[in-house]
Amino acid sequence: MTPEGNTELLLITHPTLRANLLQARLVDDLSARCVIQRGEQVYLSLREIADPAQRLEVNWAVVRLQMGAKLQPQELPEPLKSALTAVSTGFSPLLEALVWGSAFGVVGGVLVMAIVRLIITISTVPSESYVGIMATAIAFVFAGAVFGLSATFYFWRKLAQRTSNSPIIHSSSDSK
Repeated sequence: MTPEGNTELLLITHPTLRANLLQARLVDDLSARCVIQRGEQVYLSLREIADPAQRLEVNWAVVRLQMGAKLQPQELPEPLKSALTAVSTGFSPLLEALVWGSAFGVVGGVLVMAIVRLIITISTVPSESYVGIMATAIAFVFAGAVFGLSATFYFWRKLAQRTSNSPIIHSSSDSK
C-alpha cells in the first residue's frame, strides 16, 4: 500500500509475484493496464477494476500472496487469476526432461556401443563378419533407449517436483 493508505495502488514486494506480474503485462490486457513499473518499484493499480468488491478481493489476495500464502487458482479473484495464469514459466517439465533424456540416451548408447566394440575386438571376431556391426548397432539402440527413458523419467520427476514448489499458485493436482 502507499503511505497515504490508498488501496488503489499496491506496491508489489514479493519477488516471484513481482516477476509474474511483470511478465503478465506482455500477454494479458488487464495486466498491461494495471501493472505499473516506476524505476525499481512495481505497483498494481486497482483503478481499472470497476467493481469495488472485486477490487477488495484482489487487494486481499495480493496481500496474502506477498505474505507467502500459497493459493489455489480457484481462490484468486478473476482479474488476478487471469494475470497469474497467463504467465508462462518456461518449458514444461516433460519437455525439459525429454531433452535431457535424449542427451543421456545418446551418450549412454555410445558408451555401451564402445564397450561392445571393444569386447568384439578382444574376442577376435573376423573383420569381414557383419556380427561386429550388428552387435554394436543393437547395443547402441538398446542402451540408448534404456538410458534415455530412465533419464527422462528421473528428470521429469525432479523437474515436476521443482515446479510444484512454486510459491505463488498451486494447482489442485499438486496438493495430493
